[in-house]
Amino acid sequence: MPRSTSPAGLVGRALALLALTGASAACASSPEPAPVPPSTIRGQYIYQDGSHLIRPCGNEAPVWVVGTEEVLEPLRTRSTAHSMALGIPDQGVYAEIAGTLEPSDAPGYPQKLRAGTVERLDDHLPDTCAVPNAATG
Repeated sequence: MPRSTSPAGLVGRALALLALTGASAACASSPEPAPVPPSTIRGQYIYQDGSHLIRPCGNEAPVWVVGTEEVLEPLRTRSTAHSMALGIPDQGVYAEIAGTLEPSDAPGYPQKLRAGTVERLDDHLPDTCAVPNAATG
């Protein structure tokens, strides 16, 4: 049976083709975002003026740290206790913090770490962790 070449038949096929093309484009234009892999940041953690910061080993740029109170409390407590023991405010401790790196909206901090777990805390930086201008106490 031959296809209809009438104007109504051609318009109908064209509309059907446009609908399929639009549906395909809509599906292709909104892929699921890839999950961000977790990172472990090693460095000097400092609790200073209510802010949680980590200066990664080998890097001068601090990273803003955010997270739940359950995760942040041990960091804050250890950093504060170390500063009090030394009699010098804002002294850092060595920390290994696992979490997700994200862009930061805090001025001066291009990245923030959404902390998930604290893997290690120590009063002193290990020899394998150089942090420029770090106070090691």
